[in-house]
Amino acid sequence: MLFSGSLTTTAKQGSLDEKRRVGRVQAAYLTHLIKLTHWDVTHLPKGNKSAQILILGDKVNGVVDSFKFLNLQREILIGGKQVEITHIANAENIKAKEALSEKPAMVFLLSSSDFNTKQIKELSPHSLLIGNGRNFVTDLNGDITFEFSKNRVRLVIGKQVLKRNSPKLSSQISTLRSVVEIIP
Repeated sequence: MLFSGSLTTTAKQGSLDEKRRVGRVQAAYLTHLIKLTHWDVTHLPKGNKSAQILILGDKVNGVVDSFKFLNLQREILIGGKQVEITHIANAENIKAKEALSEKPAMVFLLSSSDFNTKQIKELSPHSLLIGNGRNFVTDLNGDITFEFSKNRVRLVIGKQVLKRNSPKLSSQISTLRSVVEIIP
């Protein structure tokens, strides 16, 4: 009986470690996506204000903490401006609407997010919109999504983000065929 209990604990720990690993991979992808994206100056804050990245949804997988850590380590820039990362949980709708009205450069919806994609696009039309699951791009008109299968993380990218002026993803991303799929 004791032996089977320790196996269960190990299995739970293994899945927790896997979730954290996925969160770290997502955070790394986000930093690379920022480097491969161009924002028009008119869509960035004026003066010395930082470019905003908004993460919506309840914390999962450690992606929020990993992304904040990478930002501190790498000093990520958007249009030459420092980046400020703000996380807003599902229960904070009013705070989320206020933050979206400030036109963040990027909005990342966690897999736990309850926020409405259509409303986000209306409040902040010039934000790079990133989410989870293929339907985020195919049905909800998101820009980029993370898709998980067979212990791999793959980016699914809506073609519109490669064609528009701002934010515009560099065509260099299309050369990474093994980890990227572009959907028309």
